[in-house]
Amino acid sequence: MNDLINKTEQVNVSLDVVWQGGAGKYDARMGEISLDGCFIESKGQEIIGETINFKVRLPTGIWVTLEGTVSAQEYPIGFEVRFTDLTTENRKLILEVVAAHGGRQAQQFLKDEPEKPFPVLNPQASRRILVADDEAMTLGMLTAIIEAQGYKVVSATDGREAFRILQQDSDFCAALFDMMMPHLLGMDLIHYMKTDARLSHIPVGMITAEQDPKIWNDSVAAGAKVFLPKPFSPPQIQMMLKILISQN
Repeated sequence: MNDLINKTEQVNVSLDVVWQGGAGKYDARMGEISLDGCFIESKGQEIIGETINFKVRLPTGIWVTLEGTVSAQEYPIGFEVRFTDLTTENRKLILEVVAAHGGRQAQQFLKDEPEKPFPVLNPQASRRILVADDEAMTLGMLTAIIEAQGYKVVSATDGREAFRILQQDSDFCAALFDMMMPHLLGMDLIHYMKTDARLSHIPVGMITAEQDPKIWNDSVAAGAKVFLPKPFSPPQIQMMLKILISQN
């Protein structure tokens, strides 16, 4: 993105946030955002210069994980965060949020920018995605949506089956897990993957009907890159997949 977009104006928003820093975990709200950073309205405070990890619920319903450095405090209202290590896909998502909330530069950029095709891996890379969900209808829907994008789905009907697959096979470009499954939870699978050098590079997305943000935050803290509540739509899964593939 050019210098003009790097200076995209800041807009007012009202987005759910769960953040974690040295002071602990907090439910909060994001009140302002730009491509440079955001303002988090929170009773919890962090030291200026401290790096925090947080997840934010986008207007699309997808929860994404971001990272930033605390650049200013406005106690007891909240604090400013300057984004660090934004992926290309996350920059695009933030730009879309700015545009949706009245950012004219962002709107113009998105209007002028040609629609990019779905991410394509190089010919030598894996095009296989592991999907685990104990609901047959949900598993079938996920499989259909993902395979329509040109990827091969390896499916598991519960956490134990997914675990056994991962013990034998690491050739996946991404994984999608339901959080609540028999035998092993989605978060248990993430913990296992992060401790195995063969699997630690595979980006994981979490899907669940659970409505407790603190539970969602635990999965993000464990290593999930994207979080999507049920029920979901095909475009949301496609966006989730784009984000995961961009992490690879």
